[in-house]
Amino acid sequence: MKQCRFFAMLLVATTLAFSSCGGGGGGDDDGGNGNNNGGGVDVVFLSAVQTGGTSGTVDSPRLTLTFSADPATLTASNIALTGATKGALSGTGTTRSLAILDITAANAGIVSVSITNPSGYTVNNSMQSATVYRTTPGNMTIGMNYRGGKLAYILQPGDPGFDSGQTHGIIAATADQSTGIQSYNGSNTKTGATGTALGTGQANTTAIVNNQGAGSYAAQLCNDYTNTDTGTGVYGDWYLPSKDELNKLSLSKAAVGGFANIPYWSSSEDEANPNGEWSQSFNDGYQGLSNKGNSFYVRSVRSF
Repeated sequence: MKQCRFFAMLLVATTLAFSSCGGGGGGDDDGGNGNNNGGGVDVVFLSAVQTGGTSGTVDSPRLTLTFSADPATLTASNIALTGATKGALSGTGTTRSLAILDITAANAGIVSVSITNPSGYTVNNSMQSATVYRTTPGNMTIGMNYRGGKLAYILQPGDPGFDSGQTHGIIAATADQSTGIQSYNGSNTKTGATGTALGTGQANTTAIVNNQGAGSYAAQLCNDYTNTDTGTGVYGDWYLPSKDELNKLSLSKAAVGGFANIPYWSSSEDEANPNGEWSQSFNDGYQGLSNKGNSFYVRSVRSF
């Protein structure tokens, strides 16, 4: 009996010693914080708060994200949003700034921010929400600062792409991208960019760039354009407007501002003649076919 009791006591002592070593080893493997659910330094996601924006008139351009400690390896790829499109992440330390674009949440609605663990860190309270503001249709005016540029046109009933349940339109860059450039890359070829209607400029631009390749010409200039941050978002989806889109710019030139009274290029190619592309005078509004080798002004647009 004495031998059995001694064996049992020895077994218990051995088990306890093994458990103690296992716990210490786990602490070393996860950075010493005792967290075994993924490892790394514990960080609490404290809040997400909209920065900028005015109810009904100006979109919130960014969110301020605050943490209990610096999640040093955090990148935009660790962040997911609902209710808006994610932009660039900037800043260091416990406060980061996340640009937000194309808000789909209602004005004064909620955007949810979810964070997955960055390398070496475990984020607790990984989902937060923020109230954001966006422009309401009743407060939208031609020429206002909007989504990276100036609001140039709002789609009306009968326009291609019009949706009575949503507001869509055209945004013009705040300034010209060129004061004189040709619309081809030195070679007159059929690019297939023959769309003239509202909503066809992006497809035209893509077709021209795919056909003409790298170089310095009107469509490529617009395709490469990214606006500077003026508080309404940074966008890289600009294009050379189609014939009808260019006409809307001409009609709103006074409100948008910065246009010269000379011809501007559209992205609409003549279906019958690959040498010709539609242009428009911003002096009298005349639209006509011009040789692609002419040197005209360029203003980029984007759709929303």
